[in-house]
Amino acid sequence: MIAITVVLAAVVGSFALGLGDEIRQVTPTASFDFEYAETGDGTYAVTATHQGGVAVSSSNAQSLMLTAESGQSTEFGLPVAAGTSATLDGDDTVPPDTTVRVIWTAADGDSSQALATGTTPP
Repeated sequence: MIAITVVLAAVVGSFALGLGDEIRQVTPTASFDFEYAETGDGTYAVTATHQGGVAVSSSNAQSLMLTAESGQSTEFGLPVAAGTSATLDGDDTVPPDTTVRVIWTAADGDSSQALATGTTPP
């Protein structure tokens, strides 16, 4: 009877600890706005600004990146709260009709998710 209780307690404890890890890795709910500024060479400077929702910090993220499907990227400095922005400009301007994303990576680095997606004008 004692052995069954010990095994049952171990199973319940393992489940509870595993469930706790999943809760900590929940993707934050945050909204971002994209602004596109045309440059003289036909590309766009892209700015993503956190508009609201959950703040992204080192407690819930390893990184937060603004990326373009054409290869440009820049990292937001953590913490990121309403009004914080990151910009792809200079050598990192983005071609027309290109998808850009704000990518969140979990604090443990095991998962990532696009929090926002936009497209530069054609």
